[in-house]
Amino acid sequence: MRLSFRLLSILCGAAFMVSCSEDGPEQPTEYYRVIDFENTRVTLAGPTSYGANLYANFDGPKFTSGAINFEEGVQFLFGINESLYDDQINFWNGGMVLSQWNYRSNPEGESGDWWMSFNNQCSVYNSASVDGSNRGAGAGGSNTFAVINGYDDPNSMSSMAKFSFSNGVLYEVYSIEICTPSYVYGLIANGNPYGGGALKDNSGWFKIMAYGFDADGNPTNGGQPVEKYICDYRNPNKIIETIDTWQTWDLYPLGKVNTVKFQFAGSDTGAYGLNTPAYMCLDNIKIHMNAK
Repeated sequence: MRLSFRLLSILCGAAFMVSCSEDGPEQPTEYYRVIDFENTRVTLAGPTSYGANLYANFDGPKFTSGAINFEEGVQFLFGINESLYDDQINFWNGGMVLSQWNYRSNPEGESGDWWMSFNNQCSVYNSASVDGSNRGAGAGGSNTFAVINGYDDPNSMSSMAKFSFSNGVLYEVYSIEICTPSYVYGLIANGNPYGGGALKDNSGWFKIMAYGFDADGNPTNGGQPVEKYICDYRNPNKIIETIDTWQTWDLYPLGKVNTVKFQFAGSDTGAYGLNTPAYMCLDNIKIHMNAK
């Protein structure tokens, strides 16, 4: 894995800068470290973009959890959630995995809605990358990114995806790059056979929320999440088109955290919960090293 050290100037107009705004934090020059998921020994989702090795019945090396050395004595931890009903570890329970897939249309041999189905659940819909190359689809043209799945709801069999730091260490997670998975993008654009029609045609919306927790499991930021709309078609004068390239999501309001969990909400919700798949792709997690 490449951990990128960057000396960033927060002053507006500098060569390397974090965006300045009236509601942004005022900070002097600080050190950050970026987790970009490149060159790790963590097993990637495979052998196809479905990610069969993310399930207990896979006959071969499986991925269940990952640990990346972050700094001395601290690891960045993530993985697949255990079932709420037994001890099985399957990606349908929710979790966070690493991937390099980027099918945005059907490859040779596939037809119908394959590219926008769960069979392609580990692909990112990054329109700036070469469709189906399965290289260079991460943020900034990198190869590897994370896919998260899962949310908390009384009718959901999954639970929230999360990442954390070992040994109860606290950091300020400054920002994350996010992009929509192909599975989600396709159903937002074309409609969900298990729910309503296309969100764009039904004034629909879909968003992701991040919650912070300290080492004792207590919520940070007063228990309030930081949220970002993946799409929002309710107001014709303020439309948010579905994210199809990597975008920065600021998480610094969460404060110092040991764990970050992800929740989803959307307009296409039925008797059994959210119909829009609760997935998102993450990359380039920027961590403020002096905030411990």
